[in-house]
Amino acid sequence: MIYIKEAILHIFDLNSNEPIFSFAGLDLTEKFTFDYLHAMIEKVEDSDNMKTGILAADNPLIQAFSTTQTDFIETTKTLTKKFFSITKLNPEIPPADLLFVYFTLDEVPHLGLFKLNYSDSITHYVSYEEETLTNQLIINRSILPSARQAIHEGMVLNLNNMEYHVIEKKHLIAELAEKIYYFTELFLEDKPQPSLKENISIIKKAVQKTSKAFDDEEFQVLADTKDALVHSMTEENVIDNLVIAETLYGDNHAKKEKFFEEIKELGYVDRAPAEVAVAGPKYSKQKFRLDNGIEISIPIELYRDPDVVEFINNPDGTTSVMIKNIEKIKNLF
Repeated sequence: MIYIKEAILHIFDLNSNEPIFSFAGLDLTEKFTFDYLHAMIEKVEDSDNMKTGILAADNPLIQAFSTTQTDFIETTKTLTKKFFSITKLNPEIPPADLLFVYFTLDEVPHLGLFKLNYSDSITHYVSYEEETLTNQLIINRSILPSARQAIHEGMVLNLNNMEYHVIEKKHLIAELAEKIYYFTELFLEDKPQPSLKENISIIKKAVQKTSKAFDDEEFQVLADTKDALVHSMTEENVIDNLVIAETLYGDNHAKKEKFFEEIKELGYVDRAPAEVAVAGPKYSKQKFRLDNGIEISIPIELYRDPDVVEFINNPDGTTSVMIKNIEKIKNLF
């Protein structure tokens, strides 16, 4: 259970290119504020882009994070100074406010840090000129994301063991002349493990390369891969590359060796955690796009049922798809 204790917002002033620090926390008695803070925490924790890491004992930010519970406001100012010292020198990083939340999750103290990127919106303002009241339009360039909108960067840190969950996006760093994950590489000065989404992408690429090397039918192997992924995530709550390799390649040691070689080269993390609540819905169907433009979506539990669907390899090298035992067809217009 989440219990929010304190929260504060520090602003990045677009005119001065400097932070405007708040000297008091947000009013947590306001329901919309309370709901907004919960939504930000969930955007990190429920994302398949979430990466995990643990800050080393000699990490430069350990000292700052260690004072969160005793001096929340000053701690957030220190963190904000470092964060904005990076972003203000790199115009490719969108300007934003920083939202900090000190909370407990199942009685364990945590710190949330969320980058709220600005967007433009038109609003009205009232002007008085020569004693004439006029309603005008104005562009507000500092609109924050709503509770329903996505955020690109944010972190939840366990203050007991310094394990963090982070979502982030690459941006161009002028000094390096390349795009990097500045949130972890420059701000946290750490390298997290790949996210669930990245690990699944690595598995997919490794399977594709293995299929190409052995001239296998890619669509069939990828369908089997998705099936194996869902099974692994459901049964063990992890992505187990051994289970996937066994499911796909059985006793074919040459294919297994090629697969393991590819995932190692691509940076796969063995037995990476995988929350079914995050990944499951996206992998509940097998989806195919045929070269004639037809698209097929098959519930994963029916994909292997020969009484429902069958893929037939024709002598001329083409493939036929037979859908069987249909009693009723509904148009989803």
